[in-house]
Amino acid sequence: MSRDLEGRIGVVTGAGRGIGRQIARSLAAEGMSLLLLARTGGQVRELAEELTSSYGGKMLPAAVDVSDPAAVERVVLHAEQHLGTVDLLVNNAAIIESQELPFWDGDVEEMWRVVETNLRGPMLMTRALLPPMVQRGHGHVVNITSRARAATRTGTYTGYAVSKRALSVLTQSLAGPLAGTGVVVIDVLPGLVRTDLTESMPVWTTRENPQWDDAAATARVVTDIARGRYDDRSGEVLEAPAISGG
Repeated sequence: MSRDLEGRIGVVTGAGRGIGRQIARSLAAEGMSLLLLARTGGQVRELAEELTSSYGGKMLPAAVDVSDPAAVERVVLHAEQHLGTVDLLVNNAAIIESQELPFWDGDVEEMWRVVETNLRGPMLMTRALLPPMVQRGHGHVVNITSRARAATRTGTYTGYAVSKRALSVLTQSLAGPLAGTGVVVIDVLPGLVRTDLTESMPVWTTRENPQWDDAAATARVVTDIARGRYDDRSGEVLEAPAISGG
């Protein structure tokens, strides 16, 4: 059976669990070899073994803080040496404040750590991987964004809301200069997916019967982006549940 992404190389941040894990499974099922990144190595090592056993291909797990420039530089070099030139970057890694507090009661240092992971991390990863894509005239960058509905609903989680909105601005700011290069950058909006992150938020866990969206819907959209299905929509936001029917 043919697999659309055979021979291509992808990078998924925050791959250890939740949406990132589902994206990695979907890409591996289509033949893509992957660099799987997370803050801790145990989950991505387990995932790498699972994907290799199920789908073959090369899987390279690594424990990396994506907000650390030196760590990002090292792991990208490692991936290029062991996997090859990267075709797809999925910026999925994200954290959120530990408490549901309004801005004036929150810990600004904690908010800033959230911004560093959710915005600085994608900026560093994209800066490291974008130049070779432009040089080759082919590549895809996917930013997993959010409406930050909990922040809107409660007026809390300021760092998360600011970082996710800014990530969308990054996508838009890249789209114009990338026009005509063969490199596509797209936001994917996963909806409300049940993950460790969302389950840490009282606004969702105490709400009666929240309408959870399926992480597989996001994974299908990301996989279709890697196939080139949405190359005419660079700079746009794709709402995963609405597009994939998930």
